[in-house]
Amino acid sequence: MKISSMFVAFLFLLSITGLSMGATASVIWMTITPGARPNGMGEAFTAMSDDATASYWNPAGLAFSGVSGKQELTLQHSNWLPQLADDLYYEFLGYSKYIDGWGGVGGNITFMSMGEQLETSESGQELGEFYSYGIAMTGSFGTEVAPGVSVGLGLKFIYDHLYYQDSGKGTSFGVDLGALYRVPMEELGLENVGKVNLGGSLSNLGPNMSYGGNTENNPLPRTLRMGLAYIPFDEQLMRLRICADYSKLLVNVDDGLGEEFKENKWGVGTEFWYYDLLALRAGYIHDTEGISTIQGPTFGAGLQYAGFQLDMAFIPVEENLQGAGKYNSKYSLTVRF
Repeated sequence: MKISSMFVAFLFLLSITGLSMGATASVIWMTITPGARPNGMGEAFTAMSDDATASYWNPAGLAFSGVSGKQELTLQHSNWLPQLADDLYYEFLGYSKYIDGWGGVGGNITFMSMGEQLETSESGQELGEFYSYGIAMTGSFGTEVAPGVSVGLGLKFIYDHLYYQDSGKGTSFGVDLGALYRVPMEELGLENVGKVNLGGSLSNLGPNMSYGGNTENNPLPRTLRMGLAYIPFDEQLMRLRICADYSKLLVNVDDGLGEEFKENKWGVGTEFWYYDLLALRAGYIHDTEGISTIQGPTFGAGLQYAGFQLDMAFIPVEENLQGAGKYNSKYSLTVRF
């Protein structure tokens, strides 16, 4: 592969995720957040993580993932940045099951299509096309270690196929860690105020990606997340959740913590359910870790009936692409059985 072609493919990968970190991480498509439900809530879900996307957001949430014996499966499809090309898309399959006395198990498979790439020689001659994609598989477990306190662990395998030669194929593995705390509001005499959750996770902890045996300057997108969730009421007729998240990519932090943490991502959002049939969601995200800032409101809705739930979300794109459409759309289908 000519150097010019690899450089174009690499810049293309950066552009579809909207991320750049000075010192670049590899497989940054893994930072794309799954689930139309969390995305409609301003991508704030670390302290909730109560569905089949928990293995991504916070594996500790699997400890409280549902009724004993029940299973949940979530599928998501997104045409990613159709403003750039029509063959960029993101697929996510998540799973969770609660086991009485143990906690919850779950996992996910993520697939990112980076589309067809044109290979050229250094003189500009067209040599043909090749297809780029990435895939990651995760298995997770979460358990309650004290009343209202859970921890979670996830193990993942990552494969990145930027080019058909060994120098363009990368592999690695990673570990996700999570913790979730359900504040004992009754013990504090605040049972009438509502419920409060605190959550945190560290994801993609592992060795650098190895492309053709070379691991230099190929770190994983290691990410710190912290979240707060407030549930003012949770009744059969109506439910309300309010969430806030802060996240930071921890890749080559060499400018001092004060300077590095100016580049971050935060989001706030809310979800309102009526009769377990209709959900309305809204939020706001602000992301300064990319090539350009991504900020703006998010919107979403969900319909649930007979074990099926269909969700949709609209999230803003980076500012230099907004002229071609201000929002990306995401759709999820959840099945409980």
